[in-house]
Amino acid sequence: MSSSLLPVLPASPTSDSMGVQAGFARLLPDTLAARGLPSQAIWAALGLPPDQAPEGTRVPVEALGKALTLARDMVGDPLIVLEAAQSVRPAHLGNLGYALMSSTLGQDGLAMYERFQTLLCNELLSHHRISKGLIQIQHEPVAAGMLPRNALFWWFLFGSRLHFARWVSGRDLVPVRIDIPAPAPARADAFARFVGCTVRYDTPDARELMPAEWLHWFNPNSDPALHALMEARTVRQMSSEARTVEDALLSRVRVALASSLKQGLDVSLDTVCRALDLSPRQLQKRLHDHGLNFKALIEEVRRERALHLLRDSSKSILEIAQDCGYTELSPFHRAIRRWTGLTPAQVRQQAQQEAQST
Repeated sequence: MSSSLLPVLPASPTSDSMGVQAGFARLLPDTLAARGLPSQAIWAALGLPPDQAPEGTRVPVEALGKALTLARDMVGDPLIVLEAAQSVRPAHLGNLGYALMSSTLGQDGLAMYERFQTLLCNELLSHHRISKGLIQIQHEPVAAGMLPRNALFWWFLFGSRLHFARWVSGRDLVPVRIDIPAPAPARADAFARFVGCTVRYDTPDARELMPAEWLHWFNPNSDPALHALMEARTVRQMSSEARTVEDALLSRVRVALASSLKQGLDVSLDTVCRALDLSPRQLQKRLHDHGLNFKALIEEVRRERALHLLRDSSKSILEIAQDCGYTELSPFHRAIRRWTGLTPAQVRQQAQQEAQST
């Protein structure tokens, strides 16, 4: 493989939506079209214009699951999902796909996938652990809630990942076990034959177990120059998406805090997490990953709201203090002086003087 064959890829995505990359989801309608079957309904179920999957666009996991079910009903065979999964190529995975394709060893690919798998699907987190000769990958939702209860979704995700690994390595890789947190669909035996291992259904977790020896296989198509370039692109893309997700998350947290303060409600971590449908652990981790903490965000929201109301409203200082979650005036006065060096009355007077001078 020569680095002169480097694909021309579009700019990094800027969408803050959640789900799987549209380029990956399009495997399904493209498979139907290859069969000569109409695919417009599938594109519509995915929420995408026909034959369009712009870089950065995401399809919610729920929508992908519905599209997979619709395709099964149209064809009359759930194995259409597995057929689509086996069509996966690097282009469907974007920058990450080309970086994985050009990696040298299995352990390089796994390490890269662990770091960047949210580029493929940012609704699910994958946790990797190596123990007793096994690689264990466990999947969990990013937000609080249930894992998808649609076995066809897991067939599509696990089947495409396994097929891609087999294609890259040139080996008939066989997992040890796969756990799917959904009822077994028709033709479950065919999926078991494809993966070549025990498949358990209605499990509490979504889990893959693979031999640790997979880490040591050598990629016959490795290309260090291409890999270095595509890894750099992947890092930039991940950084861009992380900033976008951070901005979207912080915006949601700020809105929830401001709403709670305005209504005189508790602004505890648990209250805000319930409003955002996140667990406290998940929110704290995501804030920590970006050097932030919940207490500082409360302080920031209070400061912005207090100064805005003092400068741009006719409310009394007591009313403003209450709107910002202060039950007494003295801690509100101390907070304003800490933020501005002025008293609340001086902040209001300064704003009025500035307005008169313009």
